[in-house]
Amino acid sequence: MKVDFSKVVELSHDMLPGKEPFKLEVDLFDVDDLGERGEEHSEGVWYVAADIEMSTHCGTHIEFPLHHWEGGDDAKDYPLENMIGQACVLDFTGKKAHEGITIDELKAKAEEIKEGDIVFIRTDFDKKWRTKDWEPFPYIECDALEWLLDTKKPKAIGSDATSIENLKVKDQPNHTACFSRGVAIIESLTNLSKIENNRALVFILPMKIKGIDSCPVRIVAINNGGII
Repeated sequence: MKVDFSKVVELSHDMLPGKEPFKLEVDLFDVDDLGERGEEHSEGVWYVAADIEMSTHCGTHIEFPLHHWEGGDDAKDYPLENMIGQACVLDFTGKKAHEGITIDELKAKAEEIKEGDIVFIRTDFDKKWRTKDWEPFPYIECDALEWLLDTKKPKAIGSDATSIENLKVKDQPNHTACFSRGVAIIESLTNLSKIENNRALVFILPMKIKGIDSCPVRIVAINNGGII
């Protein structure tokens, strides 16, 4: 089995220290600074390590039920099988900031969604990443999301905008709706336009850290024909 990398799509933004909307700092240093954990090396030999301090919501990230559901799964316990699988991309690129995706609009795309899919919402608001216009963004209306969760039972839901919530509504009800059903949310995706025919095999692989509510993640999609 081989991978045709011309069929592989990067769905995560670059993470740039000091330029993220959430905290990301990198301290690169010579391993001598590790003390007893360091290793001796000859003068002039490049041998470094780094400390990272960052928000769990930095960059493209996956949010687990723990984020908005007491006792919900964290990054360590969230099922791996919910983060690998077929994804469908729903095109809502005509939506504007503060405009909701309605239940009728989602129902109109029902045939595109298979039960158990990972569902990605494409708005093309990833083009506004790191600009003053990254918020507000299109969102999913609450009844529309409830319909999607209950009829299609997606394994995870993501958007190339920075959230699926209506910023004018308190307490993030869409997060609660997802997390109460054990469904993770991916925020700030990119390159959804490169998924061919709006379907691909997707891998979402966060760090397996106990006790964190969310985690920056590198997500890749493999278009049809990419595994040979």
